[in-house]
Amino acid sequence: MSAPVYTIEEQTVVLPVRIREASSVYASFLVPARAVQRLLPSGLTPLQTIPGRATCTIVGVDYRDGDLGQYHEVGVCFLLRPRNGSKLDLVSMMRNQAPAYIHRLPVTTSFSCEAGRHIWGFPKEVMDIDFADTPSIRTVTLRDGDRLVLQLTAPRGGTKTFAGVDVEATGSWGGPVRVTPAQMAGEGVKAGFRAGTLVLGDHPIADELRSLGLPKRPLVAGAIEKFSGSFGEAHPL
Repeated sequence: MSAPVYTIEEQTVVLPVRIREASSVYASFLVPARAVQRLLPSGLTPLQTIPGRATCTIVGVDYRDGDLGQYHEVGVCFLLRPRNGSKLDLVSMMRNQAPAYIHRLPVTTSFSCEAGRHIWGFPKEVMDIDFADTPSIRTVTLRDGDRLVLQLTAPRGGTKTFAGVDVEATGSWGGPVRVTPAQMAGEGVKAGFRAGTLVLGDHPIADELRSLGLPKRPLVAGAIEKFSGSFGEAHPL
């Protein structure tokens, strides 16, 4: 079977899309499951990490080398209850079996925006994203024009690695919910319990995060110094 091919802004994109080098910063928060449910499409249910609490993860990615070029990205994601899982399933989360619903996904280039929307149904939009590093801290700042959306700071400088991790990314831009299989490997992984800080600005995305009880101290936050991976073809849920 031939590989799926798309034309985005007069450029050819062949699946799977490869990420050869990127770095990231992330923070995960426990938030009210009922508040997350209101933000999800019909038919999706948040994973309750503990009774009444769902997981919201904010992640910033610096894509340095990949099939969609160089760009920055910030995602707001929620873990979903697996289709064959229970409503309360901490084991699913620990085993990376819980799909991630991508609720917001600003990026810095129109090409990556259009590719994300039309190939996978990811809710991308173009905004300004900057990264800043110290030897022990990574910061990502998201702005929409002159309006601050959010700023996330988390520890970096880890030594752990992971490889061959399969994940499912779910999006619903432009139509029905679609699921995209992805695979990741990384090195220089740092994870700090109750570490990191989140600052919210004056913007609708910031207001959505406030509706979840943010900002507050993350459950866990950290960074990945170098990771690679791939995104395959999306299919209906």
